[in-house]
Amino acid sequence: MPRQNFYIILLAILVYALTSGVTLRDRLLISTLHRIERSAYFEPSAKNLFEGAMSGMTATLADEYGDHHTQYIPPVNQVRYQDNLDNRFEGLGFLSRIHEEDGKKKLFISYPHHDAPAYRAGLRSGDQVLQINDTPITDQPNSEIFALLRQERETFLSVVPFGQTEVQDFIVRRESIRMDSVEGDRFESGKRVFHLESHPKIGYIRITSFSPTTGLEFSNALERMLQSGVESFILDLRDNPGGDVDSSIQIARMLMSPGVDTGNSIVTVRLRNGFEHRRTLTSGTQRCTLPMVVLINGETASSSEILAAALQDHGRATIVGTRSFGKGVIQNIIPLPFRSGLLQLTVAEYRRPNGAGIHRRMNAEESDEWGVTPDRIVEFSSAEQSAVNHLRALRSNAITTERSSVLEQFRQRIIAGRTDDFEFTGAAPYFDAQLDAAILLLTEPQYQM
Repeated sequence: MPRQNFYIILLAILVYALTSGVTLRDRLLISTLHRIERSAYFEPSAKNLFEGAMSGMTATLADEYGDHHTQYIPPVNQVRYQDNLDNRFEGLGFLSRIHEEDGKKKLFISYPHHDAPAYRAGLRSGDQVLQINDTPITDQPNSEIFALLRQERETFLSVVPFGQTEVQDFIVRRESIRMDSVEGDRFESGKRVFHLESHPKIGYIRITSFSPTTGLEFSNALERMLQSGVESFILDLRDNPGGDVDSSIQIARMLMSPGVDTGNSIVTVRLRNGFEHRRTLTSGTQRCTLPMVVLINGETASSSEILAAALQDHGRATIVGTRSFGKGVIQNIIPLPFRSGLLQLTVAEYRRPNGAGIHRRMNAEESDEWGVTPDRIVEFSSAEQSAVNHLRALRSNAITTERSSVLEQFRQRIIAGRTDDFEFTGAAPYFDAQLDAAILLLTEPQYQM
């Protein structure tokens, strides 16, 4: 920030202070910022002082009150921050995995996102990357390998395609990529499939996060799922960090309707002054009445907890998995004047339909009331969780022929890197115990909503 702009900001704050009845403490802060900028021996930049003051104020909320969600976003990070909100990122469009063998590193493509630059360039799951822009990756630190993938607008990759021995060269151009936030069980023939391969009568929709487009994505997925003739369905909210609350509300309305016994509340927003505002179900919007199971885990947070809690409190779905994260507060995104960044500020708390809180407060115990506790708890080891995450990602982004050819390679790779207590069981190379518990509930003759 140029010094002139800093003085403009200080002047504007000072004028506001002198005309709006602010406290002496407010004026003292302005005076201190000005004195440090003018007189400190190690001459600080006005930009660093301003951003340090903003970060310090938000850090106080974290240290003293446990609010780790309020934060200052400086101008340099605004684009990336907004991209995260919109489920968008800039890159080559593939996930990779580094495997060490005999002291040498190997970089494999876990999977390329469909219709992203890497996929269009011809890269596929299981391909081994030997060089990035003529730099061999064998002896490079992991951080340097990933930095090389982010350096240039055009990245040159020397690759051994999966199942082959000859090296091929690829040019992949970085792009801004918007990721789908709604996925199905698998990816086949250029389309997502929203029913289970092993149980075609059970629908499956996974929401990875909530962006402004998630409601529309879910609506389209729901229509295709229902057209496939399913008789029940599984909504997978595992590892969903939340996001756009309005999309969560839209989806709740597609899955529920107001009830005589359960009322019409989806979530209540409570401000610090005690004022409450309810977001409610509306008649005529429900599009699915099929029996449901919702999968959650410890990384299910925020908007995804709101949706899971509403479905549980209204008796609309059985919740399976492990207790959710416990983030039940709402942040406003406040653009600061003079293009000086954004303030993400916690301004309210969510309460679920039964009146209980969702947020895990500072120093909360396991026995306290927070988050969403499943109706049926199914635990995972860390190694099992890792394997399931790889399987879900692969099934959601790789077509059938690629998936079948690379599953065993993934299995061996995970075994090599995860040798603690993990055992592969079940019919498939990966065994998703939580998904299997959901299937069992939906296929039991005595299953009732």
